[in-house]
Amino acid sequence: MITLKIVWKFFFAQISLILISLLTIGFYLGYSLKNYYVNQISSQLTTNAILVRNMIDKDVVEGGVDSVDAVAKRIGNETHSRITIIDREGTVIGDSEKDPRKMENHIDRPEIRDALTGMYGKSIRYSETLDIEMIYLAIPMTDNGKINRVIRISLSLDHVNERITHIYKIIGWGTLLAILISLGIGFLFAKRMSRPITQMTRVARKISEGNFSERIRANSTDEIGDLARSFNSMSIELQKRIKSLSKEIGEKQAILSGMIEGVIAADSDQRIILFNTAAETMFNVSSRKALGRFYWEVIRHSGFNAVFQEVLDTGNPKTEEITLQYEGEKILHVQAAAITDEKKEHLAVVAVFHDITEIRRLERVRKEFVANVTHELRTPLTSIKGFVETLRDGAINDPENSLKFLNIIATHTDRLNQLLSDLLELSQIESGRTEMNLEPINIMDVINRVVSVFADTVHQRKQSITIDIQEDFPFVLVDEEKVEIVLINLLDNAVKYTPDNGEITVSAFDKGNNVQIEVSDTGMGIPDAELPRIFERFYRVDKARSRELGGTGLGLSIVKHIVDAHGGTVHAESEMGKGTRIIFTLLKSME
Repeated sequence: MITLKIVWKFFFAQISLILISLLTIGFYLGYSLKNYYVNQISSQLTTNAILVRNMIDKDVVEGGVDSVDAVAKRIGNETHSRITIIDREGTVIGDSEKDPRKMENHIDRPEIRDALTGMYGKSIRYSETLDIEMIYLAIPMTDNGKINRVIRISLSLDHVNERITHIYKIIGWGTLLAILISLGIGFLFAKRMSRPITQMTRVARKISEGNFSERIRANSTDEIGDLARSFNSMSIELQKRIKSLSKEIGEKQAILSGMIEGVIAADSDQRIILFNTAAETMFNVSSRKALGRFYWEVIRHSGFNAVFQEVLDTGNPKTEEITLQYEGEKILHVQAAAITDEKKEHLAVVAVFHDITEIRRLERVRKEFVANVTHELRTPLTSIKGFVETLRDGAINDPENSLKFLNIIATHTDRLNQLLSDLLELSQIESGRTEMNLEPINIMDVINRVVSVFADTVHQRKQSITIDIQEDFPFVLVDEEKVEIVLINLLDNAVKYTPDNGEITVSAFDKGNNVQIEVSDTGMGIPDAELPRIFERFYRVDKARSRELGGTGLGLSIVKHIVDAHGGTVHAESEMGKGTRIIFTLLKSME
C-alpha cells in the first residue's frame, strides 16, 4: 500500500481547495456573463421589436398584408436580425430570411403563445431551420385593442457563445497560471507546515529505538510550535523515567539473579512473567524458554500447578513442600502469594522456592548417624555388660570360662576404642581443626609400607597384592600420615571383602598436574544403587558382614574427607561379582 507523506497530504489538500475555488469562480463567472449578454440582447431585441411593430403597423395600414414580408426582409437586413410576423392562428405572414409560405405553423412556439396572451415572450433554443442556437423575442400587435398579430425578432447566439468561450479560455489560462503559482506556494507552505511534524516523527522513531538525544527545532509560536516544545519536554521526562525504571529494574534483576531461592511469577492468564536464575537451575529450564508460556506447560508437576492455581483462584497465600524428579530427587519448599490491584483483583502469583534437598539429606544423615552410633555403641556395651555380670555372678571363679569372657570383653573394648578413634578423626577433619603438613613424598614408599601391614593377613587368605607403579613416578604434595590412613582404609576394605585366593591391585598414574591412585579388588562388588552412598558415615552395603568383619562403617567417609582436604577427588567403580575399584587423585609436587 502506498503511503503519502504528510507534506504531500498538505499540498494536495491546498491544491484541491484552490482548484475547486477557481473552477467554481470560473463557471460562475461564465454563467453570469452569459446571462448578462443574454439580458442585454433581450433588452435590445425588445427595443427593436417595438420599433418594428410601429413600422409594420403603418405599412400594413397603407400597403396591405402583402407588403409585410417585404418590410420584414428590409428591416431584418438593416438590423441584422431575423424578423418574423405571425398572425393569430400561428401562420407566418412575413420573415426576413425565409419564404413565409414554406414555413410551418408557429402557434406551438412558447414565445408566440406568450405574445398572444399579451405578454412579451422570450425563448432561447436551437433552431432546426437555421441549425444554430437562437434567442427569440415576441411582442403582440394590436388592432383596435385586439391582438391579431405577433412580431418576433430573433438573433443568433453564436457571437455570444464565442465571447463566452473566449472568456472561458481567459479564465482557463488564468486558472492554469494560478494553479502553477499555487503549486509552488502551496508546496513551500505545505513543506513548512509539515516540517515540525516530520521532525516529530523522526524523533519519535529515535525515541522508540532508545535514542533520546534528538530534539525538535521549535521556532514558531503557534500551536505546532507549542506541540514541538511539549514533545521535547516529554522526551526529556521520558528519558529520565526510563533511566529511573531501568535502574530500578536492574537492581531488582540483580537481586533476583543473586538469590539462591528460585522465584517464578505468573499472570492471571497463567503465563510466566518472571523466571530467575535460581529457578532455571532448579527446574533445568532457561528463562528464555519459560517466559510467556503457561506455567503448567513449563513445570509439569501436579503439586506445583495446584499451588499456583489455588493462589490465583483464592488470593490466599500458600505454603507447600513438593518433591521433583529433575536429574535426581529435589525437595522444594514453596511459598506462593497473590499480587492484587486496588480493586482486590488477582493480577498475578509469585512463588519463592527454597531448595531444602540438602537440609533434608543432612537431617536424614543426622538421624542415621545417631541411630548408627547408638547401635554401634550398644552392641559392644551390651556384650561387655553381659559378660561382666556373668563374671560377677560367679563365673570369675571358673578360670577357663573367665579368661574366655575377659578376652571377649577386651575384643569389644578394642572395637569401642577403634570406633571412638575413627569418630574423633572424622570430626577433626570435618571441622578443619586438623592441620595438613604438606610436603613432597614418594608415594611408592607409603604404598609399600601400608602393603606390608597386611602381609600376614594376605598370606593367610592366600590373596595377592600387586603394585603397578613406574619407577620414576613423580612425588606428590600431601600429608604423609593422612595419606597413609587413606591407603590403610582402602586396603583394609579390599582385603576384607576379597575372597580367599583373590587379587588386589594398587596402581598409580601420572595425570598432568595430578596423580591418580587406584585400589582394586576381585571381591563381590557393590550394587550400582549403593555406589553414591558408600562414602557416607556408617553406611554399609552388607551390614551383617561388615560388623562380622569388625568394620565401623567410617573408613570410606574418612577417606573422602582426607582426599577432599588435599584438594583431590575420590569415587568408586564396581561390578557385581567382579570386584570394586576406588580411585582418588592427589596434587603432584612441582619441586
